[in-house]
Amino acid sequence: MIIIKHRDKIVYSLYFIICIAFILSYAITNIASILLLVVFFIDKKTNLLYKLQTIKTNKVIWLYILFVLVQVIGLSYTANLDEGFRRITVLMPLLYLPAVVIAETKSKRYFKLFIDALLVAIPLIFIILILIHLFYDQRTLSTFVHFTIEEKLGVSQFYLVYIVVLPLYLSYQNISNKSYVVLNAIIFLVTIIIVLILGNKTSIILLTLLMLLFLLNNLKNKKRLLFGFITITALFITAYNISIVKERFTNVFKTTDFDIEIIKTKNSFTVTKNTLEHRALINYLSFSPIVKALPFGVGTGDVEDMLQKKYKEINFKAGILSKYNNHNQYVYEFFKTGVLGGFVFIFLLFVLNKNAVSTNSLAQILILFFTIGCFVESYLFRQHGIIIFGFLIPLFLTNKLNHKNETVK
Repeated sequence: MIIIKHRDKIVYSLYFIICIAFILSYAITNIASILLLVVFFIDKKTNLLYKLQTIKTNKVIWLYILFVLVQVIGLSYTANLDEGFRRITVLMPLLYLPAVVIAETKSKRYFKLFIDALLVAIPLIFIILILIHLFYDQRTLSTFVHFTIEEKLGVSQFYLVYIVVLPLYLSYQNISNKSYVVLNAIIFLVTIIIVLILGNKTSIILLTLLMLLFLLNNLKNKKRLLFGFITITALFITAYNISIVKERFTNVFKTTDFDIEIIKTKNSFTVTKNTLEHRALINYLSFSPIVKALPFGVGTGDVEDMLQKKYKEINFKAGILSKYNNHNQYVYEFFKTGVLGGFVFIFLLFVLNKNAVSTNSLAQILILFFTIGCFVESYLFRQHGIIIFGFLIPLFLTNKLNHKNETVK
């Protein structure tokens, strides 16, 4: 059978399509994910039995499944069933994607081709999108995120950092290994500029923290220390000269208050743009209903209704207008499904972080990014977050990178 003969090529091609379509079209990502599930079962009997045995014995896979089952339990006592079913529908890929990616047969050859293709394709796609935005749509660079990324493609720049970090990391590794240094240096610099153009404050801060950790881990390696120092310096200089980044950070520094009563008053009079204050206010408003709903939570479909009620009580204009979700995945899980849902999610992240330590540093970066990012974003509220959590993280957690400074097992 042709599919069985070319399985590895088909599987890694679908991986590539999911990663690229993540930027351009979630519909294509969804189709490729389902095809991945179909191809998983088209295999030799011995391979299929081995994969099913892997699923049966793998703790991470069962934690993903348990996480979804907890949401189904929360559906049994939710008042808003329509929203509850919508939340379950969004989470459904977590039932099969991690299992398929973790249990699927691994190929070092095709994985190498896959990451080499991503290294070039991801920056190239962003360059093309920027050129279309500037010369075809005839818009300024400062409107790229709002018009092209959010309006035309329907993606939040917060999610795109997980795709952009791939060529950033891979190009750095190639530079360290003295492989096509000039090409990879160009890719590295272009990718940093793309991150800055996207202008997400949290992503830039997280990348800076990762670079600082890199410096601390390489204090005895003068070349890497110098490389890290130059990178951070270039990051700050470039950020200062890109208006959208400068404007966003300046806005936060100048308008942030630390008194919750002042934040409440400001946001009751006008639609403010300080997203840091918005997050602080949402967490503050979530605390009381979470405590009242313990130990079971309010139900899978009731969180947004409860939040809107709290927003209206204090006239939180931006929250009412934009129908903000929790913007904190940890708070959201305790709010939604109580102690059970909150601790299952935290334990799953703990196991993923623990497993990443013995895998490769890219897996560590992706999972650490996600773990920290969950404090300021409800990733699993959107389908793009599900792909990050259920596909990208398991993919790089179980496929070993073959770099000189990585341990290949």
